[in-house]
Amino acid sequence: MYQYAFKIEYKKSKEDKDYLTQIIFAKSLEEAKRVAHEKYWNEKWYEFKVDFLKFNAFARYLRTSYKKLKPILDLIRGKNLDEAINIVAFIPRKAARMVEKLLMSVKANIEYLSDRYKDLNINNFFIYELYVTKGPYIKRWDAKFRGMATKILRPTSHLTVRVAYKEPIKKLKKEKEAVRR
Repeated sequence: MYQYAFKIEYKKSKEDKDYLTQIIFAKSLEEAKRVAHEKYWNEKWYEFKVDFLKFNAFARYLRTSYKKLKPILDLIRGKNLDEAINIVAFIPRKAARMVEKLLMSVKANIEYLSDRYKDLNINNFFIYELYVTKGPYIKRWDAKFRGMATKILRPTSHLTVRVAYKEPIKKLKKEKEAVRR
C-alpha cells in the first residue's frame, strides 16, 4: 500500500492574489480532497485546489521520430525515477540519451526544490505520466538529376515527463499482531 503527496493551493480571502500551498499525504485523490475540504471549513478558506505534487519537464523539437522514442518510454513508464534513469542509461540508442537527459533534468529540479519540501524523500519519486507527440518536420531539399530537387522531411518530436511522489505506508508491528488474533 502506498501514500501519495498532494499539493493543496488555497486563498484565505478574496483579496489574496497568490495561492498559498500546503502538502498533505493520502492514499488517494478522493481522500486528499476530503481532507482539504475539512481544512476549507475549519480554517475558513475562500477557495482551494487539490492535485498530485508533480514536477514537469518538457523537451521540445527533439531531432528524432516519435516512433523511435515510444519503445524506450514503454520500458520506464510507472517506474521509480532512479530506476528509470538506470534503465535508460544502458539502452544503446540516440533516443535513449535524449530521454536520459530529460530524466536527469527532472531529478535536478527536485533536488533544487528539496529545501521547500523538507518532508519528501528524493528516492520516492516515480514517473507519473510520460508521453511523446509529433513535432513539425524539418524541411530540406536534395539536388537530383537535370536540375530537379526532392523534398527531405526530417521528423521532430516533443517529450513530456511528469514525476509524482509516492511512498510505502509503514505499518506498526502491534497493528499486525492485533489483526492476526
